[in-house]
Amino acid sequence: MARSTTLVCDVCRKETKRIVGKLNYVPMIPGMSRGTHSNYTHHLDVGVCCKDKLFKLLNFRKRQSAADYQSARKNGVKF
Repeated sequence: MARSTTLVCDVCRKETKRIVGKLNYVPMIPGMSRGTHSNYTHHLDVGVCCKDKLFKLLNFRKRQSAADYQSARKNGVKF
């Protein structure tokens, strides 16, 4: 199947020149296995038009190593 030539940003639902990111929603269901990327239930494409808006609206944190994460937790930092 050929890719559509029209790209649409799922945040503002307008046409965009380029898709710069994709977000996946991974629900954390009590009693189920841990939330993993492969268990996402919804996704959306972020256009170049909404990249800055998204980072201002949501509290994204920079990626860190598992060792740094565990060290911060031991020091009482809550994520």
